[in-house]
Amino acid sequence: MDLRGKAPGRGAYLCADPACLELGLAGAGAGAPGPGGTLAKALEVPIDTRQAEKLRAELAAAAKERRANA
Repeated sequence: MDLRGKAPGRGAYLCADPACLELGLAGAGAGAPGPGGTLAKALEVPIDTRQAEKLRAELAAAAKERRANA
């Protein structure tokens, strides 16, 4: 997870709200992309359950870090 948006390589912007991640993982409803949802489509890689949990944990840790530094 790149909080500054400066890391090289492919990426997708998501707001810091966990609901944004869940929406990206789930897709946009009926007819949405398969596993990993719209986030997987944007990154052009499948996102399995293990990877989704890792993303959730990283987002939670990032939010905690931001609160501590605020």
